[in-house]
Amino acid sequence: MSRLMRFVPTLACLAATAFAAPSIAWAANYWDKLEWQVRPLVLVEGGSSADNWTDRLLNDRCALAERRIHWLVIEEDGAVWRRFDGGEAADFESTRLDEGAAASVRDRVGWSSGDDTRLLLFGLDGQRKYSGRPDALETIWALIDRMPMRRNELAREPDDCASP
Repeated sequence: MSRLMRFVPTLACLAATAFAAPSIAWAANYWDKLEWQVRPLVLVEGGSSADNWTDRLLNDRCALAERRIHWLVIEEDGAVWRRFDGGEAADFESTRLDEGAAASVRDRVGWSSGDDTRLLLFGLDGQRKYSGRPDALETIWALIDRMPMRRNELAREPDDCASP
């Protein structure tokens, strides 16, 4: 038996394993797709105060867009909705994430049924930068504006939302 013939079964097994291995699902890539592109801001709904935060965020589109915020909402029942994708031409939306992507968001946030309302901010690097209930959105915006990547952005292009 030639040397090549002895390796054919091994090569066939390796090829079959490579192609048969489960690919990383879109849900597993959800955060990977966001990393270095946008800053996820997750609103965990846990009561009536969540409506107040939704209204505040809906009234501050410019700040969301300027800071490349990818706004997600986790409802009390665990459903996850994308409300603003953080892209340059982003607009408000109500897009429910599929269960796999929703599960990855809930896991990343550490969500569990019965959680209180809170905001969680993740940086461009995907790391959690804030979790809590700030008095105002300006607290979140100021935190972002102190981040090194944001300071670099501001050095290149001044904030279009800044007051005169």
